[in-house]
Amino acid sequence: MAKEDAGVIKQNEWLFDLLGWYRNYYWDLHNKNTTEYFDSLVRLSNIDIEQNRETNKEIRETVARINALNRHIKKRNAVKTLLIIMIILSALVVLGQLFQMFQAEPELLEILVVIAGAAFMGLFIYILARISSKTRQLSESKKQLERTAEKLTEKAWEQMRPLNELFTARMSPELFNKTLPYINLDKVFSSKRLDFLERGFGFCRAQDYNRSALYVQSGDIYGNPFFICTDLVHEMGTKTYTGSIVIHWTTTEYSDGKPVTRHHSEVLTASVQKPCPYYREESYLVYANEAAPDLIFSRRDSDAEHMSEKQIEKHVSKKEKKLKKQADRNMSGSGFTVMGNTEFEVLFGAVDRNNEVQFRLLFTPLAQTQLLQLMKDKETGFGDDISFYKHRMINYIYPQHLQRFRLNITPVYYYSYDFDVIRERFISYNNDFFKHLYFTFAPILAIPIYQQQKPREFIYRDLYDSYACYFEHEYVANNISDYPLAHPKSETSNILKTTVLHSEGKCDTVRVTAFGYRTIKRVDYVKKLGGDGCIHLVPVEWIEYIPVYKHTDIEISALDEAKELSYAEKVRQAVKDIKDKKIDRKNICRLGGFSAYING
Repeated sequence: MAKEDAGVIKQNEWLFDLLGWYRNYYWDLHNKNTTEYFDSLVRLSNIDIEQNRETNKEIRETVARINALNRHIKKRNAVKTLLIIMIILSALVVLGQLFQMFQAEPELLEILVVIAGAAFMGLFIYILARISSKTRQLSESKKQLERTAEKLTEKAWEQMRPLNELFTARMSPELFNKTLPYINLDKVFSSKRLDFLERGFGFCRAQDYNRSALYVQSGDIYGNPFFICTDLVHEMGTKTYTGSIVIHWTTTEYSDGKPVTRHHSEVLTASVQKPCPYYREESYLVYANEAAPDLIFSRRDSDAEHMSEKQIEKHVSKKEKKLKKQADRNMSGSGFTVMGNTEFEVLFGAVDRNNEVQFRLLFTPLAQTQLLQLMKDKETGFGDDISFYKHRMINYIYPQHLQRFRLNITPVYYYSYDFDVIRERFISYNNDFFKHLYFTFAPILAIPIYQQQKPREFIYRDLYDSYACYFEHEYVANNISDYPLAHPKSETSNILKTTVLHSEGKCDTVRVTAFGYRTIKRVDYVKKLGGDGCIHLVPVEWIEYIPVYKHTDIEISALDEAKELSYAEKVRQAVKDIKDKKIDRKNICRLGGFSAYING
């Protein structure tokens, strides 16, 4: 594949070979864009790279000397302990010999014991003093080196401060947009975007108080809206607690006419089940498209990437017979019928579909070929780790690879006092970010009609309750790490939900309700029959979870960013705006395109 400039790539050319274009073009392009972007930040920060490398070299050398001294000190302490043990054992042996040899002459024995004791004590003090003196010298040298390392580290942090201050949460989406401009990523998941999804495509998600957005990124593909979200999900389940006691009793038996007492013991174990909250993170893509507007189906990942071609053939052959039997039971024509491409039919597995015509309209031979390549891929992407649910015009994609990747990193992730560490983290993470999002979108991009279908004109409301939608509010609230939004007695994770109090321009005032649990230790006593024939009470300790809530009002403002400014200039302008407002920095959270202010 010829490598061309992004500007001359035909609009849909890359969509016909998603794996090939990623492997031969987009990976290199994104790595180049990321590297150049990082280099531009370095130039803007005006840091001295070689000076920092020299400082870090001194830090590593100092730390190496500290570790060497640590090993030396540990070795000397081990030798000291061994010598003390040997002296004590030798003293005991000598004193034992003296008692045996001079037991009949107590006066002489007493003199010899005193002399031997004094000799051993002198030897003990001499060795202890020599070793301890040297150990103290080594410990003092170690402390001096630790102070030197601390100063060098502070110096290195200061050297990297101008660069560390430039990192923000918006960098990864902006780089993604630069490499793949056909997929537009919004700066803000606005109420207008959510309204388009809800009224234009029928997306419906009532306020679920068991979910809170840890990360959200909205956008569109050729005008069709989507959002990627990572939710913290709360579920109430049960937990089994166990306890045990040991009981003892005696029995008397007769042997040869004589009573024999036997002692017995038994461990009595009891368990209780009690309510317990569980938390997990769930990442997914919601994509809206008017194509196949009545179609409903679901499919789970097939793990085809873990099978060889022979194993796939065997698996398909086995499942094909079952599918044909299922199709025979739906001869009316309105139900499920097997497609000609049985390999796709088996591996994709959407047999619960409700509309055969629209299903075939969606999954054309080209779409089937692309999806099979993605599912069986073992090297470039992630294989078939996708669960796919379509409900009319809304598509839900649940990629396993996204569950294992942190989308909601903060700029602190890049921070370091070592330039080379910062560079490696930045380039590595952003390359991974691009890969994980590319293959999250891949099942959608592989369907040609989705790229051809443009949304109808949508009439937005004149007025919305807020500028940003509640997904964005939750995302910001969940990333305010330096302010206690959770109840002070909460000992679990917290689900944060938001309610709009007021909105003006691009500033939303919202009330954050944090829901968690405080805990109390309890004990249940469970009756158990022991081997002694008696009922015993077995104590089982368990934890009671009691809900706690806290309300906090915050102002979430979208930062104005002029398009003609460079990214670094935008960052500088945002910092200046905050300083001009004379707001206490401890009450400010800067997150991507937002600043959040804690009221009160």
